[in-house]
Amino acid sequence: MIRKIMTEIDVVKGLKHVWERIEVASSKRTINLQKYKPRLVAVSKTKPKELIIDSYNAGQRHFGENYVQELVDKAHDPEILEKCPEICWHFIGLLQRNKVNKIVSIPNIYLVETVESEKVASSLNTAWLKSRKADEKLRVMVQVNTSGEEGMID
Repeated sequence: MIRKIMTEIDVVKGLKHVWERIEVASSKRTINLQKYKPRLVAVSKTKPKELIIDSYNAGQRHFGENYVQELVDKAHDPEILEKCPEICWHFIGLLQRNKVNKIVSIPNIYLVETVESEKVASSLNTAWLKSRKADEKLRVMVQVNTSGEEGMID
């Protein structure tokens, strides 16, 4: 029990420290960039739901997972759904086409950060349009091979 309490305190303390550093760094940007607030995505991979809830209660809203099944489990967890209504999930792992339907079914999915092929992008788009309202958009980041290395993106 003592170890759990210390871990929770450390996570909240760590978040506050990172937010302070982001604030300091942001204040040094040019005036035209200061209107854009940086977003911190807390990677919750392998972390228990209690730490996610504690982080959420401390003000963190964006959480990233890189395993589809772990994201599905956490995003559908009744306690997280109840206690973290404004949570924004980011999928940060390698997305395979056979996992696209699981990703689009996630409540509060905010961003898929790892679209690396046209096939995955098309599958994701098709699944999203079937499962959601037409006016609701899914944010994605597309990985682009700018170096010309072979085998990077199909």
